[in-house]
Amino acid sequence: MNKTDILLVGTTHLNMPNNGDLFMPDMPDVLSEDRQLEIKQFVNQLAKFEPTKVCVEVNTSKKVYINEQFQRIIQQPELATANEREQIAFRLAQQSHLDCVYPIDWNEDEGFSLETIVQDKKLEMERVLSSQQEVMNHIEKVFKNSTISDYYKEINHPTVALTMHRAYLEIASLEMSGTRWVSHYWYFRNLMIFKELMSLRESNERIFVLYGLGHIHLLKQFLSESGIFFVHDLNSYLI
Repeated sequence: MNKTDILLVGTTHLNMPNNGDLFMPDMPDVLSEDRQLEIKQFVNQLAKFEPTKVCVEVNTSKKVYINEQFQRIIQQPELATANEREQIAFRLAQQSHLDCVYPIDWNEDEGFSLETIVQDKKLEMERVLSSQQEVMNHIEKVFKNSTISDYYKEINHPTVALTMHRAYLEIASLEMSGTRWVSHYWYFRNLMIFKELMSLRESNERIFVLYGLGHIHLLKQFLSESGIFFVHDLNSYLI
């Protein structure tokens, strides 16, 4: 079987949900007229990839739920929220004449809590969190001063993904609790996502993936090193 084409796009949460993330950059005015025009232009650029499947950061157990939502938004676009799934993934799937989207996330409680590490290793975690706050500040500044296409081009630069990945490596160095959380939860979660992408691989598939920015470094590593995916460069479509 030939390599499967895949386009992986890292994203922030445009609707700024209270989902437990330690950092949530401010993403104002996503539903404004100007931003909506920019998002449509961005989706038009992504459509040049010609995806046959669109994947989103939703637990695999919610396939029915997310596709009911997908169909509802298609039929009533005015119901769309600022959520990046609805603004980008759903629009791309519809524009590509696809009947559904594919949830590929795994996010279960394995008994390892990042909050516990933050409490137990306050000074060390303050250093890690401080470096990540600088990244978030940069992301907010780029969002404020850029079009949506330029924003996604900037945050998907490999140095951004690597900087975020290094925070997990720093946490892994914080004695056994950090090592356990990173290996038993973070790496395991991303391997489970990779496994789902493997299961979607068929002949002539072109898979588009919209996922949280913190996952991008590992997912690209797993996909590239597998030898069975051809990972496309986002920049080649933003022209």
